Amino acid sequence: MRSGFRKQWDDLNLKIESAFRMRKYRKNAKIRLKRMNGGFNCDKEYKEIIVPYWRKYGYKPAKYWYQIFCDADQEVDPRYIPDDLYYGELIPYFSNSQFRRFGEDKCYHDVWFPDIKRPQTICKNIAGVYYSPEMEPISFDEAIALVLAFEDECLIKPSIDSGEGRLISFFSPDTMEKSEIEKLFKEMGANFIFQAAVKQHPDIAKLNPSSLNTIRVVSFFFEREVYILSCIFRVGAPNAKVDNVGAGGYACPVQMDGHLQTKAVNRKAEWVEENSAGIRFDDVVVPEFDKVIETVQFAHKRLAHFKLIGWDMTVDIHGEPVMIEYNTCPGANQISCGPTFGELTDRVLDEFFNQKTLSTAQN
Repeated sequence: MRSGFRKQWDDLNLKIESAFRMRKYRKNAKIRLKRMNGGFNCDKEYKEIIVPYWRKYGYKPAKYWYQIFCDADQEVDPRYIPDDLYYGELIPYFSNSQFRRFGEDKCYHDVWFPDIKRPQTICKNIAGVYYSPEMEPISFDEAIALVLAFEDECLIKPSIDSGEGRLISFFSPDTMEKSEIEKLFKEMGANFIFQAAVKQHPDIAKLNPSSLNTIRVVSFFFEREVYILSCIFRVGAPNAKVDNVGAGGYACPVQMDGHLQTKAVNRKAEWVEENSAGIRFDDVVVPEFDKVIETVQFAHKRLAHFKLIGWDMTVDIHGEPVMIEYNTCPGANQISCGPTFGELTDRVLDEFFNQKTLSTAQN
């Protein structure tokens, strides 16, 4: 009885979250379309290509999604996944959202991935308990001592819900004060991690040396294989510490040979060929990109609860891939990289809609 009630409660929470996401992305799409002056005029293609493609699934997507997605190339591809379907139904279907916050907890990265290179841990806090890098419980004072003894640049950030560079603070040994660290620990309260700053490869740093520039790799664990859906290189603004577009950075699609594409997008939604330092994006190659991809494919196989993951990776000065963190609700990246599932689209939709029909029939 208890497990049956729990399932009903979990299902209700999932429905509420899905409904919220669908409403949110529909609202965002209409705002975006207004800014685009209506986007791509695809009235004819919507009737003749898009609607017939989705009809076999008993689904009719709103036209405005294709006015948005097809605007850049001025060509229609019916395989674009509407955001309300992607975030509201596909992600919950392929990934267990109830495990999300625990699964993403950065304090457990060294537990899940001891054989994958990550930023060096100095100390961490899980649910109010301080730990050493070896996962031994330590006191508040011992955690402070570990931080003060560290002799290089370091940073503190929440271990849960820290997207877009929120609440990250950076320190160097010559500016670090014990009172400041003590105050920061008390303000953070619980669930945070203190790490060494990663020294990135010069080929990555040249685009912007002040920020840790990363590769967002979206992978999909499907039919016992890990597929790479899209890769985007993110570079920060001058003097910025974080690499997200909202803080003035750039996001540039990466080709599967590691070369950046010709144009990157900025926070004004403008597609530009060079960054603020005048470096052309298509002159940049991500070093050891094949190793980055291999690392993601290796790691994802351990996280079957999450079939869709966005990995933040970089390459250090030794040419080794470094896993910074991962997100189990990754962006679809369709504006910059085309249909999310590419050649897998039909197989993905066949499974999802067939299972949805089966579930409805059983209920």
